[in-house]
Amino acid sequence: MHDGTLPEDTFRYYLIQDHHYLTAFAALHEAIAEHLPADQAQVLLALNEGSGEDTIRDKMHAELGITATDFATTPVAPTAYAYISHMYYQLNEVNPQAAVAGLLPCYWLYAQIGAHLAKLTSPKPLYQAFFDAYASDDFTTSTNQMLDLVNQTAAASSPDMQTQMATAFKRSAVYESHFRQMAYQKERW
Repeated sequence: MHDGTLPEDTFRYYLIQDHHYLTAFAALHEAIAEHLPADQAQVLLALNEGSGEDTIRDKMHAELGITATDFATTPVAPTAYAYISHMYYQLNEVNPQAAVAGLLPCYWLYAQIGAHLAKLTSPKPLYQAFFDAYASDDFTTSTNQMLDLVNQTAAASSPDMQTQMATAFKRSAVYESHFRQMAYQKERW
């Protein structure tokens, strides 16, 4: 992306799959919040509302000609499906604390990528907008708030729950890595 050589159809595929994932990600914020103490729920819901990712993504979708029909007719890829399923499993079968921890890698890894990419300039404005979104102060603030929430949740949790939180975090981090590879391969069922 930084040198402008990533094929736009690969980025387009990524954005469609990311739309599927972010739709579930937003729903997960709301579902997890229902199981948290009120102060933690408020933070999680505010993070869900304040990311601004939808606005940025909408502009990218428009630029690449991605329509609601594209979202509706493009199946969720296996990796995206597995990642979404993993998150719902954490909430429904493990505990809400693990689900909170499972959300963090999406924030944290993109903030780290954004910090790295902020040092670069892409000749493609579309890719530069993507870099800028994750290098923004707003995204960094959201990431730090999510990190604080996970740390507070862990501090109030039993050692067993902390282990479950760590496991959920690590698995989500693996899915984040696989998500990018899924886009390169344009993974299909």
